Amino acid sequence: MIKANRRITINGVAEELGKGNELAHKIINDILRYRKVSARWVPRQLTLTHVEQHMADNLEHFVRLHEDGNDFLYRIETGKEPWVHHFTP
Repeated sequence: MIKANRRITINGVAEELGKGNELAHKIINDILRYRKVSARWVPRQLTLTHVEQHMADNLEHFVRLHEDGNDFLYRIETGKEPWVHHFTP
């Protein structure tokens, strides 16, 4: 059901299965290991492409650290952009 419709809700899954919401939630999150991202269900596991990109990025950082020393560390920005939600009538 999730692969056919990534926007299906836990209530929708429970209704189609004829089971309770708690059981549907347990199946989706604990057994299938899916999580809701941007209103779509996605697998928690990284694809091989994601792992390779992560390794390439790390290798690039190690090379730059070796070349530039500690100066490179001071130029790294960490964290995410803050999200400010507001309502404008």
